[in-house]
Amino acid sequence: MKKHILAAFGALLSLGAMAQQDAGFSQYFFNPLYVNPAYAGSREAISGTLVYRNQWTAMDGAPVSQSFNIHGPVPNSKVGLGLQIYNDAAGPVKNTGVSGTYAYHIPIGKFKLSLGVQGSLNDLRILGDKITIDDKSDQAFTNNTTSYLVPDAGAGIYLYRSRFYAGLSATHLLQPHFGNPDASVNNTARFYRNYYLTSGVVFKLSDMLDLRPSILLKSIETAPMAADLNAALIFNEKFFVGLGYRTSKRINMDGTDNMLVAMLEYECNHRFRIGYSYDYYLNRTGTYNSAGTHEIMLGWDFEVSKTKMMNPRYF
Repeated sequence: MKKHILAAFGALLSLGAMAQQDAGFSQYFFNPLYVNPAYAGSREAISGTLVYRNQWTAMDGAPVSQSFNIHGPVPNSKVGLGLQIYNDAAGPVKNTGVSGTYAYHIPIGKFKLSLGVQGSLNDLRILGDKITIDDKSDQAFTNNTTSYLVPDAGAGIYLYRSRFYAGLSATHLLQPHFGNPDASVNNTARFYRNYYLTSGVVFKLSDMLDLRPSILLKSIETAPMAADLNAALIFNEKFFVGLGYRTSKRINMDGTDNMLVAMLEYECNHRFRIGYSYDYYLNRTGTYNSAGTHEIMLGWDFEVSKTKMMNPRYF
């Protein structure tokens, strides 16, 4: 029985690896530490972000994700440190993890270049009591939870100044495997490497209005590339109104999944911010998920030095 549930676990994870293994957040430009460890300390303040994402809200077992991170610079040094805690649940599969981040920031003219590394520990579980099966007497799936605790790593580079950034990063560098080491069990489940390319810039349109376009490209070894294109108007350096477009090719199917993302954000005194985004599918997926996807973000910044004035932060 144990062998059967391990095989089922492997099959579920393999399917996940072919699609999306990690949660994808629409407000990635204010949560960059989730995809790039080199971001740690770049805001020159003790910064934190809490994000809650409820995907496809009208469907049972739909993905629900939470992410919390805090990071900041080490005083009188070029080092940034960060801590993340995240949780991602989709149907019977749940992944909870914690990671620590180290980044080193190098001044290059008017820019800074940061190099970052990340070590993480993931607890990946399959909840047997959440699986609906035809044979109710199958003891392999009755109140049976299988769990794997595995280490992982990530790395990235991040070039930035006050109104521009560009980053390149990779997660799941160790590509940890899950399942029974018994060769008789067909199980190739593992985390596959995720590669991210991100960039954004802020253009000053007037004394009261700025424009912030940004892009995120994501590639997984076993899946087509996905792209997020976004643009936001910033009013008085406090109120953000944005619209995004996300596209990705379907796995082993013709066509693409396309969606619109609407975003709002308000920043108080350059210290506290709150954001909301709503995702809506443009193709037939939206017919079955008319409630869409909701995401709420809370963020904060506290200056490291009391003598240094807090400047607007666009990323």
